Order: sequence, then C-alpha cells, then structure tokens
Amino acid sequence: RGLMRMPRRVSQAHQRRAGVVLPLCNVDGVPCILFEKRSRHLRAHPDEVCLPGGMVSAASDISIVSTCLREMAEEIEGINPNDVTVLGVLRCNWGEVHHLTGIAVTPVVCFIGEIGGKVLKPNPDEVAECFTVPLVSLLDRERWVHRKDYAPIFTGGPHIIWGLTGYIIERFLKDVLARYSLHV
Repeated sequence: RGLMRMPRRVSQAHQRRAGVVLPLCNVDGVPCILFEKRSRHLRAHPDEVCLPGGMVSAASDISIVSTCLREMAEEIEGINPNDVTVLGVLRCNWGEVHHLTGIAVTPVVCFIGEIGGKVLKPNPDEVAECFTVPLVSLLDRERWVHRKDYAPIFTGGPHIIWGLTGYIIERFLKDVLARYSLHV
C-alpha cells in the first residue's frame, strides 16, 4: 500500500523533474539501504549524503524508472540494471518534497540484491563514496532527530542523513516498513 504502481511515462506536470532510487540490498545477508556521499567538488549539495538518481532526460528517459536506473548506472559501477527489481514508487507529499528541493523528485524503491561480495565503484565525478546502513539501524527511533519545519535527520550511520534523503527514508520506514511486523 505504501508503494504506488509504476507510472507509464514521465509526467510533464512539473517543469523540473528528477528521480532517485531507494536501493534496498543485503550485505552478507543483512538488509540495508545503499547511500552515496556526493563528491565535494560538485556545485550543488557537495559532500552530502544522497540516494542514486538525477534529473529526467527528456531525450532518453521514457519513464521515471528509466531515469533512476540510468542515473544509478552512471553513478555506481558494479550494479547491473538488469539485476535490479523495481518494487514501486514511494508515495510522497509533493508539497513537502518541492519545498525541500524546488524540484519534483520521485523515489523509486528497488531491490539490488546481495552486494556484500561485490565491488561497487563510485563515479568520482559525482560520488565520493558509497555506503550502506542496516535497516535495523534506520528503524531505531533513538537515532533520528525531529525538529518542527525541518526534514528528519538520521544520526546513526557513518554519515548524517538529512534533507530530502532523510525525508524519503523516513517516508519509506513509516509508510512501507511500519506495515510489517519485523523481528530483529
């Protein structure tokens, strides 16, 4: 219920559109989410934690999923797009997302499989490093900071996760994972 069915094509409802992948994975059997830390020399949001993704290319992207998979392949070598299972689009409050970024960002939830034995090579032009955070850590409410009128902040990983990425992760935890009884 927390995920919507896939859109057939990229919507033209907003002038500036982007997509991000919420990449679920296993690391040596432990369920995790894969994150990126942006390169420090980037003009926008340098050195910040993000999810793989980027702007829609009107010339080549036929759907938001194609945007997400293209961007993830450009940013991280070692993830084969053919091995990615697309689970759905995360429901978001577009007003909140637009307020955080000024761009209509669509999160696409995917499972990228077991990555414990894989060598993931970030594209140094865009990504400084890749890292994972176990779902059990993300589900620990003590590791989150909430302040009125700000996106949630996760403090329990190797890097602080905040802004749009914090918002998307919290939406996923509340709207998708909270529906299930998890035994950790």
